[in-house]
Amino acid sequence: MTTNISIFKKELKKWYANNRRSFSWRNTNNPWKILLIETLSQQTQLERANRYYEQFIDKYPTPKHMANDSKKQILKLWSGLGYNNRAMRLHETAKIVAKTGFDNLYPDFTVLPGVGPYTNSALLSFAYGEKVIAVDTNIKRILQRFFKIKDKDIKNFLQANQDTFLHRFESRDFNQALMDLGATVCRSKNPKCVICPLEKSCNKFITKNSQIQPKFEGSFRQKRGVVLKILLSKDNVTKNVIQKELEATSEITLRVLDSLEKDNLIKITKNKYIVINDK
Repeated sequence: MTTNISIFKKELKKWYANNRRSFSWRNTNNPWKILLIETLSQQTQLERANRYYEQFIDKYPTPKHMANDSKKQILKLWSGLGYNNRAMRLHETAKIVAKTGFDNLYPDFTVLPGVGPYTNSALLSFAYGEKVIAVDTNIKRILQRFFKIKDKDIKNFLQANQDTFLHRFESRDFNQALMDLGATVCRSKNPKCVICPLEKSCNKFITKNSQIQPKFEGSFRQKRGVVLKILLSKDNVTKNVIQKELEATSEITLRVLDSLEKDNLIKITKNKYIVINDK
């Protein structure tokens, strides 16, 4: 196993030196910038997330800048990314970090809204230089394919071999190299094995993904997004206006509004207008 890991690391380093994707946040150790790009890139291609990142970091260079702004302004900038709850969790996180600072939360950032094990590891690796593997879907997929590791065994495999993987290999470079390789070569569908630097030693343990991605068009999630777009662009919006825009029944419209209200994204005023909840 140690020999295979050595080959894996050697070929990965060589490939990354010539194929590294260039982004403005790649060399930073600013935890706010790292948290921002990690949040934006969840379920979003990195190139697209990067375009949003440039806008966000320009408007919100520090957590305090975002904490002092309204939900409505953040949602406007977020528009088009989907999963609007992420924007709201980021806003709440900005409020917390503006008061406490990242260093006072180190090394456990999972106390922040929306920060799970992966984002916590990304912050530790990219901002604090810790020797940790930030296991996203790309990294997990590559390791499973190369070393022939079943999904149920990947956690134990990483715990047993993390130190070996990161010996004389900066965790920042290791993690980013695998993310780039997974995004461009060892892809989920139609992997480009012919040009993969790891191909000669890879077990090619490629399993079919049984999960079917639900269609976004016409989905409940899309309807939620449509409602927020309406509220960001219009005033004096009523339930009837939204129902007409959604081309939906009264029952479905009420379900959409109820879910947004439960998530504190909207509120209904005394005049029965529906507005973004800025509290």
